[in-house]
Amino acid sequence: MSGFGVQSGDLTKVAGAYEAEGSGLIQMKASVTPGVGAGQVGRKFQGVAATYKTFFDQFGVSLEKFGKEATGIATRLKDVAKTYESNEAQTSSQFKG
Repeated sequence: MSGFGVQSGDLTKVAGAYEAEGSGLIQMKASVTPGVGAGQVGRKFQGVAATYKTFFDQFGVSLEKFGKEATGIATRLKDVAKTYESNEAQTSSQFKG
């Protein structure tokens, strides 16, 4: 057990969760684009069609951005886990009795 009560494997596991969720959000972007437009719904929808399109376009951009940030966090967590494991290995020998 490491000094902080966390092992590098714990950080790697959390990184995997961030990576999986981030990838899922990025892939989800394509599915949030509505397949129905003003021409398919009718005249009454045409007045608000642009507003809906803008909303869904922004939602897709936000999903992709959040997904990329989550995968970036995963990458950083993996790097921290490697460094943490290396530091623990180096310093543990100093405290053996």
